[in-house]
Amino acid sequence: MSAEFRTFKAGFGVNWLKAGWVIFKTQPMTFMMMYIFLVVVGLFPFVLPNPIVQMLCALAGPFLTVGFYNAVVSLQSGKKIMLADILQPFSAKGRRLNLFRLGLYQLGVALILGVVMSLLFEPITTALQNHNPEQDMNVAMAEIAAAISFSDIAIFIILQSLVMMAFAYALPLVYFKKQANILAAMKQSLKVFYYNMGPLSVFGGIVALMFIASAPLSLIPLIFVMPIVYIGFFISFQAIFATQETPDDEKSSGDGDKGPEQEQVGQTGRFDA
Repeated sequence: MSAEFRTFKAGFGVNWLKAGWVIFKTQPMTFMMMYIFLVVVGLFPFVLPNPIVQMLCALAGPFLTVGFYNAVVSLQSGKKIMLADILQPFSAKGRRLNLFRLGLYQLGVALILGVVMSLLFEPITTALQNHNPEQDMNVAMAEIAAAISFSDIAIFIILQSLVMMAFAYALPLVYFKKQANILAAMKQSLKVFYYNMGPLSVFGGIVALMFIASAPLSLIPLIFVMPIVYIGFFISFQAIFATQETPDDEKSSGDGDKGPEQEQVGQTGRFDA
């Protein structure tokens, strides 16, 4: 059965990031090291382009991300965390199989997107491959520009966005809510994005501005910014799916804009998953 979820006003997108900062500053170095570890694992397949390595790193992704989220829960419970805590989900009996299955789904969808990308951008790839170093650069750029189809780019961006939205909340649902049906979790994640479009758009917009501001500095500030974003997004999960942890007398209304717990989550970042 799908987990119930709440809806929030657009302003809560800011509140979730503020809550992420509140938690981040308790142990900033630990969270930054966790993020760097995530990035290293994500880039490792490019350093060693071996199919087996690529598959292992892809399957490890959900475990490491959940490990990051689990560190947030530990801090909310008053515990100290360390870098090794990011590996905790690998030893979580009863939950590892579903995380592994989710990783397979992600890997399969990534392969499908790769095929779609190659089909959509085949003219651009062909133009690049046919480029002669001795050819006039203006002529080459004109050929590449002519091969670009903005409709194809729009289609790919839409597909990529849908995939990201489908897996974004599916991951914590599988681990923290023990949702065994991966497809149901993905569908639930898409519904959450639809009904909470306001706050999640604000959240995403602020993150996009942070990326733009970091660009002149070679994106180095993201080492500091992205852990806050990860924590803030997990706070949004705790708030949106808080219904099942709320006493009956406090959830008489299905509108998530009025619950006192939501104000607590938005302002302090504290809510036990």
